[in-house]
Amino acid sequence: MGIPFFPTSRLSGARIAGFSCYQGFIYAVFYMGMNRALSWEAASLERADLLSTLLAAVVVFALLEMRPALSRRFVESEAALAICAFMLTAGAFLAEGPASTFFGGVVIEGVLVGAPMAVLLMAWGRVLGHTSPRAAACEIFVSTGCAAAVCFAASFFGPQASAVLSAVLPAASTGLLLTCAPEHRGKTLAVGCDDAALSASPSRARLLSRRMLVGAGMFGLAAGLMETFRSHPGASSAPGFPATLFILALFCLAVLQSLKAKSDDGGGGPLAGVYRIVMALMMAGFLFTPALYGSGIPGEAVVLAACLGLTAVFVALFIAVAALRGIDSASTFCRGFCALYLGEALGIAAGNGLDVLGPSDPVQHAMLAVAGLAAVVAYLFLFTESDFEELSVIVDAADTVDIMHAAIVAAAKLSPRESEVLALALRGRTNERIAQELVVAKSTVDTHLRRIYGKADVHSRQELIDFGERLAKGKKSR
Repeated sequence: MGIPFFPTSRLSGARIAGFSCYQGFIYAVFYMGMNRALSWEAASLERADLLSTLLAAVVVFALLEMRPALSRRFVESEAALAICAFMLTAGAFLAEGPASTFFGGVVIEGVLVGAPMAVLLMAWGRVLGHTSPRAAACEIFVSTGCAAAVCFAASFFGPQASAVLSAVLPAASTGLLLTCAPEHRGKTLAVGCDDAALSASPSRARLLSRRMLVGAGMFGLAAGLMETFRSHPGASSAPGFPATLFILALFCLAVLQSLKAKSDDGGGGPLAGVYRIVMALMMAGFLFTPALYGSGIPGEAVVLAACLGLTAVFVALFIAVAALRGIDSASTFCRGFCALYLGEALGIAAGNGLDVLGPSDPVQHAMLAVAGLAAVVAYLFLFTESDFEELSVIVDAADTVDIMHAAIVAAAKLSPRESEVLALALRGRTNERIAQELVVAKSTVDTHLRRIYGKADVHSRQELIDFGERLAKGKKSR
């Protein structure tokens, strides 16, 4: 099922609904429940359930990164994904039981939720990565906005609604994932950009990727600190979470309007400016948190909305990095979320360490200051706005190639195999490289390209690119 959104792309309703279910499950389990703590004498470890889940996910990400073949089998196995859905539901039920307050129960819950959460994230990364980065970005923000809206509505029906969402959403997400995944199995990635076309060398691409990972880790640290800020064992995990969801939904709507405007006017860097907006929202939350004490909208709710919005932005950037480096987007999801979750776990640990000093206002303000400093350092020195804009341009660059490819396939009436060869040729791959990626002989690639030239009535690859550009311009003008 396709949903028209831009003149050059169609969004997948199945992907949007499936990823919405996944996001909704995360919100319901981690933020709509109670703050469960593990106590030792006078000390307590707050948000112990979230910490154990994040650590379990980080361990799984690290193991799958070290074993690429095992990772591929997991994310492409229907049986493995079905087991992941069952584990998520079991972990959500365990969170509601009395065992969730004991160390063993918290560890088991962390494994039951964290491990399958990591696998499903990689599986969704692979599926989302098989469309253009622009379309993927739109699907990610639509999904995040829908998940926020559904959970916002559910928050008015009490804890029972959260329990229902936690039980239903994993199966729904996995079922929709399985309907989307078969069409991508055994195919080359639908996106990927020629480094020369983007004026980015392989070393620059790797540097941008590393800076993004470090930035994600620092923002995760800030989020983890805020998840323990002014929290109390036995109380709500995030007292102002309905406000967070409302702000998050509005943020996603604003981003989608920006993306559509960029598509309509043909401007570059559709995500450029989003980084500045989300950072402004985050800093406003940090600055006004003390002033909003006692109000209906806690300042930390604004900060958490910015953190969740920034997570959606990073998900879109993970797709862009995969396109830039020509690698599987499941791999960039693995590395990216590993950095983000590790930083978040460290933030929760640091927040608990500060809580040991006492619940006084100076300690809470110190926690707020450290979280704000981590975000500012990441924005100014680690993953800067210029880095963000450079990656944002990739979204448009990859989308342009995708438009050219679709236009040539339609105009020249190419076969499915010729379409695959064309996709790689337009991205600057040599005939030898195309043969390697498609696992065929070079002579076979030469034959396919000659047929493509003949059907398109051109005589060289440059003429083919010029032909595609003319078709793409005509398609945009209509």
